[in-house]
Amino acid sequence: MQSYTYENIEMDDHLPVHLFLHSTHQVPNHWHDSIEILFVLKGKLEIFTKDRYTELNEEDLFLINANEIHAIKAEENNLVLALQVPVSYLLQIEPQIEKISFECNSATASSDEEQSKFDELRTLLAEMMLLHNKRPQGYHLRIQSCLLNLTYLLMQGFCAQDQGPEKQEDKHRERLLRITSYVKENYNRAINIQQLALQEYLTVPYLSRFFKEYMGTSFTKYVNAVRLDKAVKDLTLTNLSITQIAHDHGFPNLKSFNAVFKEFYRQTPGEYRKTVLEGRSSFQKNSVAQFNYFDMNPSHAFESLFKYLPNNLVSATSNLPVPLTLHKQSHKISIESNQGKKLAHTWKKLMTVGKAKEVLFAEVQRHIKQLQREIGFQYIRFHGIFDDEMMIYGEDERGEVSLNFAYSDSLFDFLLSAGLKPFLELSFLPRQLAGDGATSVFYKKSLVGSPKDLGKWNQMIHQFIKHYILRYGIHEVRQWYFEVWNEPDIHIFWPDSNEAYCELFISTFQTIKSIDPELRVGGPGILSLTMLQSDWLTRFLHDVCRRDVKPDFISIHSYPYDESLRPSNVTQMDYEENPDVLFQKIELSADIEYLSRVIIKLKEAVTEVMGKDAPELHMTEWNATGSHRDLVNDTCFKAAYIVKNVLENMDGLHSFGYWTATDLLEEFKMSSEMFHGGLGLMTYNGIPKPAFYAFKLLAKLGRQFIHQGKGYYITSSDMGLQVLMYAYAHIDSLYQKGDASLISRTNRYDVFEEDGAIELTLELTDLHPGVYTLKRHTINRQYGSAFDLWVQMGAPHPIDADTLDYLKQASCPQLAFEQIEITGTYSLVSKLSPHEVQLMELMRL
Repeated sequence: MQSYTYENIEMDDHLPVHLFLHSTHQVPNHWHDSIEILFVLKGKLEIFTKDRYTELNEEDLFLINANEIHAIKAEENNLVLALQVPVSYLLQIEPQIEKISFECNSATASSDEEQSKFDELRTLLAEMMLLHNKRPQGYHLRIQSCLLNLTYLLMQGFCAQDQGPEKQEDKHRERLLRITSYVKENYNRAINIQQLALQEYLTVPYLSRFFKEYMGTSFTKYVNAVRLDKAVKDLTLTNLSITQIAHDHGFPNLKSFNAVFKEFYRQTPGEYRKTVLEGRSSFQKNSVAQFNYFDMNPSHAFESLFKYLPNNLVSATSNLPVPLTLHKQSHKISIESNQGKKLAHTWKKLMTVGKAKEVLFAEVQRHIKQLQREIGFQYIRFHGIFDDEMMIYGEDERGEVSLNFAYSDSLFDFLLSAGLKPFLELSFLPRQLAGDGATSVFYKKSLVGSPKDLGKWNQMIHQFIKHYILRYGIHEVRQWYFEVWNEPDIHIFWPDSNEAYCELFISTFQTIKSIDPELRVGGPGILSLTMLQSDWLTRFLHDVCRRDVKPDFISIHSYPYDESLRPSNVTQMDYEENPDVLFQKIELSADIEYLSRVIIKLKEAVTEVMGKDAPELHMTEWNATGSHRDLVNDTCFKAAYIVKNVLENMDGLHSFGYWTATDLLEEFKMSSEMFHGGLGLMTYNGIPKPAFYAFKLLAKLGRQFIHQGKGYYITSSDMGLQVLMYAYAHIDSLYQKGDASLISRTNRYDVFEEDGAIELTLELTDLHPGVYTLKRHTINRQYGSAFDLWVQMGAPHPIDADTLDYLKQASCPQLAFEQIEITGTYSLVSKLSPHEVQLMELMRL
């Protein structure tokens, strides 16, 4: 069944047009007062207009005239670039355009000469999409220039032969618009077709026939479709009763609502609500009074688009031209009058690695030791202390709990010797405690779910902690953190109910506190997206506090995604085998202040429940992505990303645990490529990435805060002044959606917004006169980036020992010295390319 409507098109910011990507199974009959051009990038489409049917294949173009009723259908995954230009804008360009219709359908062009006309349009669309995506300075003006050119080409080569007036059609469209608008405005009340016919000066039979002829469905079915569209939102987004929803949306009674709903959805409203809320609904509903667009993973879909661009603009295999724009900033800062707060540098409190067993690997231990030497963290967090590979849990012949600490003793002995204390995530399940509902996660399997015997789980926790109190002393273990589980808000890590997790948390909390009330227990380590989009955290806190369980700390993870993560079992299996599959299907956020927004929301949510008694707040995982195969992870982008987010949120929480220290982890099958886009600060064979050096520069900041502004941060210490600068460029809109057309093994910098270079001048006043040494550290594509050096070497694979040693030694940040004499004021000038980070240390001799 189909339904139809008039589409009200919202224009893009700063642009008189709407340029967007979508994928569709079905877009029902509709019309709008804009010309629409469709460019098929992947798959096939079927276009239905009043007098014809057209099948479009990959790279076909099709123009739909303004106010032309049309529908779209597809049977396979597809990706379409759509440009919608309102007639009101076109009238400013060509006053006669309202009287013109266009015939633009590349599917009917048989010769190369005919196709060449369409290639000109394809080139303009490709350029507009690239500009819209990269958003260089003045991009909206360049897009409007392309629009003028496109309009000229349409006028010259695609005007239809028959351009006669269609006054009768216009009259019918106006009538349809009045009728459909009336329905949408009054859907929640009894709609009287007799009254509507009277308003239109028509008989009821004529109105019914007219509506059926032009809309393809009966008036009653259209009204039900509009009502259902509104009702479905309340079913999934509110706790209203089904009876109340039926009443609120114009259905005469519950029986009527159930019958209409089942006709559309093949389920009752109650069944639909249950399956959707549990994240298991696989039913793709037919369109109901809205356009059924859905997201897909468009990886490499734009190769068919960008190949039409001139070589001097872009190609998918070569770098974009270096931006010529230089943004100049100048600030005057008094050093004496800006002596501010003392800094705790809580970002240094926590580091993370993959799983407990990996800490026993000699290579991982070398990575941890290097991080401690050059940066210096206080705590370390990892998954899977109770995984079977750690061989802790066992049962004797009588079924009694019997623990083995051989591996865990070696693990904690090493960590303490390295100056690290455990931030201990209590996870996952030993096989002997896994119930029937337990599932597995990761390539190296971990079992997740509720323990089948909570009593034995608590015995394990009790014996485990008592053992380490005896081994290291109560004073030491009181300084540890015990975090109950990992991300219980998503099915991947917790296939059971929220109530079941609350029971696990409360029971574990009480068990640990029975050993010593001063031991620190907290959680729940949920995803930022869950907290931003639901009340999961506040409900959890209310539930546990109601039972006199007050966590000593609250933990959260921040990965900047804009849509929920509720995979089916199939997706979970793919996630275990291939780290690409899950994260490529989740859209990254366009919000460059995402981490700050998460912190603000976390504080609000905890304060709402716990008030002034709010506990410590820890971010036990954070990164720019959750994907272990995101190729930008190896680039200079991560250096600027880390510096920006740490400085903007300095000491905002009690810890920030960047995920993760090293690419050597077994959550996923290891890649044979050294620079495979892993999340680590170091490659699996120990080469520091730009992200590593970002933390190393952060570690050189002083404890006295002086001043901060856009792109810079100033501190002081006994050694002098430290000025940290960065030029951050965000990933562009296509890459946010998962398109990988402009990124490759060796070219990874074409997926960012074009922000240009920065010239930053800081006029520092009230300095003590004297001779100073200016020490400048630089991370950019020339210095401090092993990936870029590897590309310059020819991207060798595999890597031999000599190459490995060379990359480790030669890819460090640039270090330059300058001796200067200061009489009281000094202008510090730096030019930074996109993704560049510079630290200036000003030391008085």
